[in-house]
Amino acid sequence: MNKIKLFLNASSLGLLGFVSCMTGCTRPENKYDPPPPPTVTTALPVRSKITPFLEQTGRTEASEDADVRARVRGFIQQIEFEPGEGVKKDVILYEIEPDQYEAVLKSAIAKVAAAKADIEVKTARTITLDAEVKRANDQLKREEDLKKQNASSEASYQNALAASKAAKANLDSGNADVVAAEAKLGSAEADKDQAQLDFDYTKVRAPIDGAITKTYSKVGNLVENGDRLATVVNDSIIFANFSISDRSLLEFMKAQQLAQSESQKKPEAGDDRWRGKKVFLRRETDEGFPFEGELDYVDQAGIQADTGTLGLRASFKNNDRQLLPGLFVTIRIPAEESVESLLIPEAALTRNDQGSFVLTVDSNNMVVQKKVTVGQTVSGWAIIQSGLSDDDRVIINGLQRARTGAKVVPTSQTLSVDAEDLLRGRGQPNTDIPATAPAATTPAVSPKPNAAPPQPATSEITPSPTTSAT
Repeated sequence: MNKIKLFLNASSLGLLGFVSCMTGCTRPENKYDPPPPPTVTTALPVRSKITPFLEQTGRTEASEDADVRARVRGFIQQIEFEPGEGVKKDVILYEIEPDQYEAVLKSAIAKVAAAKADIEVKTARTITLDAEVKRANDQLKREEDLKKQNASSEASYQNALAASKAAKANLDSGNADVVAAEAKLGSAEADKDQAQLDFDYTKVRAPIDGAITKTYSKVGNLVENGDRLATVVNDSIIFANFSISDRSLLEFMKAQQLAQSESQKKPEAGDDRWRGKKVFLRRETDEGFPFEGELDYVDQAGIQADTGTLGLRASFKNNDRQLLPGLFVTIRIPAEESVESLLIPEAALTRNDQGSFVLTVDSNNMVVQKKVTVGQTVSGWAIIQSGLSDDDRVIINGLQRARTGAKVVPTSQTLSVDAEDLLRGRGQPNTDIPATAPAATTPAVSPKPNAAPPQPATSEITPSPTTSAT
């Protein structure tokens, strides 16, 4: 009996072990759950009036600068300024030893006085000689009358005739002496004027208003006529010189014509098309184009044959001294009128050897690639000439996660642009992902068997406001 019970127990244990083995060896089936569609940010293109412009680099220079130079030879006795200070035109800057030039001036003045006195003496002599001529002519006339009456001898007549001729010769000589004395006076006065100039030049004056540099010669230095002593710079107005290529010029003129045709404004003729037009300037470290000026010169020789460029110059008021001569700058010239344009952030463009493309999202939230034609790009914006419409939802963020023909979860953002800020190089597009946007997760395999995949967010995200001008 005990053996039978033992056998049954052993059989029961074996059956339980078999069932337990069969139950424990059955594994749950792994099921692949595809990743959820990625999240992207979309925005509608912005339609705005945009002013076409031409942009070029150039160099600045002061509107006025003049060297202070010595006009006479001598030793510098005084310097009447501090380096860097502002000076007014004709203020005394240097004094070069005046003693020698003062002595020469006094001698020249004395010579002028002597020449004048000599003229007075010789003029008085001519008065006497003129009286002698008159007396001799009267005597000759009496002798002629007596001769006709046979009341005078031939000898008396000949003596009167000779005396008349001699008196006339003496008068001519006296007049010649006066002319010579007057010429001598003119020479003496010229020497006096030159001596006066040389004496005046011993005081070196500022040629223009402006700020003066440090002196190149010090007190006690000997300077020669023409030596540069310092420089006065007037930078209250700054010029920016630059050149544009003939191709850029033609393209800009074409853009101007397009803008004028849209505004139905007749183009101006001659230099008026350029001179006085508004321009903007940016230094290398500036954000945008903070300086506004105007064109004041166009090269009248036209396009240079050797370089194929047209020279221009713009002027900028510089009362706050923010612009320095010699700066490397960028100048932007806007067209007269604006053009209706469609804009998207430049970061939304994809470029390859076949052209430019954008990724859009259709009504089924599928990614669609569209080829576009891009005009200008300015301040992070791309001006689209063709390929897009106003209601296309363009992917502006998440391009690396979007695939053509794949589904995405779009969140919308509103873009805006200020045309004036854009022209000044500001108004960058805001393409940052909103802080409340859901993060995209792409797990390859669900962590638990039969677990439901996470559901993508479908709520609309409130866009962050776009900064148009800072």
